[in-house]
Amino acid sequence: MAVAGVLRLSSKYFVEHLRERCLNRLDIDWPSTLAGWDRREQAATDSLGRYMPRESCPHPILVIQLALDLGINSILPAAFYDLARYGPSKIMSGAPLPPSAFDEYLLKDKSQSPSPVRIVYLPRGQLLRTLRGRERVQRYMAHFIASSLQSRAPAPDCAHSLDTDPSRPCHESFYFIMLNVLRSVGGIACGRDADTLYTLTQAMAMLSRTDFSDGQRQCGLRICQPCKVDFAACAMKAREEVWAALPKWFGLTGEDDTDETFP
Repeated sequence: MAVAGVLRLSSKYFVEHLRERCLNRLDIDWPSTLAGWDRREQAATDSLGRYMPRESCPHPILVIQLALDLGINSILPAAFYDLARYGPSKIMSGAPLPPSAFDEYLLKDKSQSPSPVRIVYLPRGQLLRTLRGRERVQRYMAHFIASSLQSRAPAPDCAHSLDTDPSRPCHESFYFIMLNVLRSVGGIACGRDADTLYTLTQAMAMLSRTDFSDGQRQCGLRICQPCKVDFAACAMKAREEVWAALPKWFGLTGEDDTDETFP
C-alpha cells in the first residue's frame, strides 16, 4: 500500500501537495458518496463480470488502521462497510501486511530467507464496531424484504388491477424477486451475502432481465411498468438510506442506536 507510506511522510513533514494527492486517491477508493461507491464497484468488476476489489483496492483493515492513525474520518464508513461484507471469521483473521522494499529485496536475493508474512489484526474495539455494523446492515436488509417485498402492494396505477385475479403477475414477480434476494442474502448466489447495496441493485436489475426460465423458454418478469417504476424507486431510496446510515451503524457518530428501529 504505497499511498500509506507517502501519506504518513507527507503528513509528518507537511508536504501538502503530496498529502492532497494521496487523500484524493483514497477518496476514489473509499468514497464518501453513494455515486462514488458505485463507480468504485464498477471499476472493480472486469469485462466478464468477475468482481475483484482487492486487485484495485487494499484490504480494508489496512485502510481503517491508516485512517484511525491519521484522523482521516471521511473514508471510514466505506472502509468499515467493505470489511463488513466479509464473513465474521474472515474479519477476525486479519489482513496480510504488504511486503516492504526490504522484503522485496530479500525475495530477489535467493541467498536470503524471505521474511514471514505479517498479519494485521483489528483491535478489539474496532472488531466489535465492524461486527455490530455488519449486523445492523443485515437487519436493514431483512426489514426491506419483510416490508417492501414479502407483502408488497401493487402500484396504485397497476396495469393488471382490473384483471380477474387483480395484479397477479405483479404479485408473482415480487415473490420471485424476494426468493432471489433471499438466495443472495444467504450467500448462495455469488458470495456477496452481506453486501446490501449490491443486493438492492440486483433486485432492481431483475425488473428488466429477460434471461429467466419458465421451464421451456427464457423470459422476463411479467410485472407491469407502473409496478416496475414503483419498486425501482423504493429500492433506490433504500440504497440511499443504507449509505446515509453507515456512519451511525458503525459507531462513527457517537450516537447510541442500540434500540434502533427501521421506518
